Amino acid sequence: MGIRFNKSIKIGNFLKVNVSRSGLSATVGKKGASVNIGKRGTYLNLSPSAVGITGTGLSYRQKITGSLLGNKSKKKKDTKKIASTKTSALAKAKEKELEPAVDYTNVLREYEEDKEARINLHKYTDDVMTKDEFAEFVDSLENEAMHQIYENSILGDEDTIENLVSSFMKELKLPYDVRVNYELEDNVLYVDLDLPEIEDLDDMYPNVNNNKLTYKKLKPTELKEEYARLVISLSVFLSANYFNVSSYIDTIVISGFTTVRNSNGDLVDQYLYSIKFTRDEFEKTKLEKLDDLYSFILNFDNRINVSKNYAFKPIKPYETETVIRSNELADEALEALKGLGYKTGELKLIEERLKECQFETSAEYLKEGLRLLNDEK
Repeated sequence: MGIRFNKSIKIGNFLKVNVSRSGLSATVGKKGASVNIGKRGTYLNLSPSAVGITGTGLSYRQKITGSLLGNKSKKKKDTKKIASTKTSALAKAKEKELEPAVDYTNVLREYEEDKEARINLHKYTDDVMTKDEFAEFVDSLENEAMHQIYENSILGDEDTIENLVSSFMKELKLPYDVRVNYELEDNVLYVDLDLPEIEDLDDMYPNVNNNKLTYKKLKPTELKEEYARLVISLSVFLSANYFNVSSYIDTIVISGFTTVRNSNGDLVDQYLYSIKFTRDEFEKTKLEKLDDLYSFILNFDNRINVSKNYAFKPIKPYETETVIRSNELADEALEALKGLGYKTGELKLIEERLKECQFETSAEYLKEGLRLLNDEK
């Protein structure tokens, strides 16, 4: 199954390394949303436009101790820089021609904090505003243009809401590639996520043995567990921000897929989950304290099948109401063609192509079906 929606935005990884007297630091992201990593800790920075509060002059900054970059590329000799051994201890060690002891506590702690930030992205965003809170926020906007934009979003103006979603996505930067496709139908926002591949994740972790730092490979099950947590957390993170774009949005149907090779060796889209998130449930959820993600998504209508060893089984995603109605009309046309004497085998040849059409009546589908059958002859 291919991309189902027309509107599509890609958010990819962006990394800038900063050099200063205090040492190296790195910034993931650029305008609007970024993560800064350095000796003083890691900070998530969101501009007014990134959090959907353009015009207020407010920005969002939250400390995340540790780094989002991982430690795979560190060389063994670099770890000596972490040591905070006293000069006297170093002198004694040199006299004894012994290698000084190195405290690797920071390396191990930072790895765990790295992992926490990657797989719990949802904890680093604001909770979803209630409709009353959203109305108060709009009333507080001093910029007349922005006030009008958000007023239009409350009233459900489709172009306004989709532009706000687009603005948020263009500002957002993540440490992995994701493509987001979306479409608004009434109060429902349909979202397709082209998820990062499990092969893109860092599968190494630090290990200390006899005062030696090495990097070992995660077990396949451990890597699958991290990946499952990451892709589900991403869906919660994005949905919370989409709800905060407009109080008009009552439901978000979010579906995540990845690209795999089928038995024929062809690349195909395989959906891992499809969830119908509702606003009221998000409004009463404290995202920072949300640890059991799987139990959380079971509160909603969902299509997800994960085995005990964290392997996803393919599912069929929820469709938009427009697609559902279109398929119903196409099925009516196929039944009519069957009544005209066409065989099941003949109709199978045109069924997929017919359902890709977007007509408003079954008569139009019938006419197109006859044309396709004629072309097959």
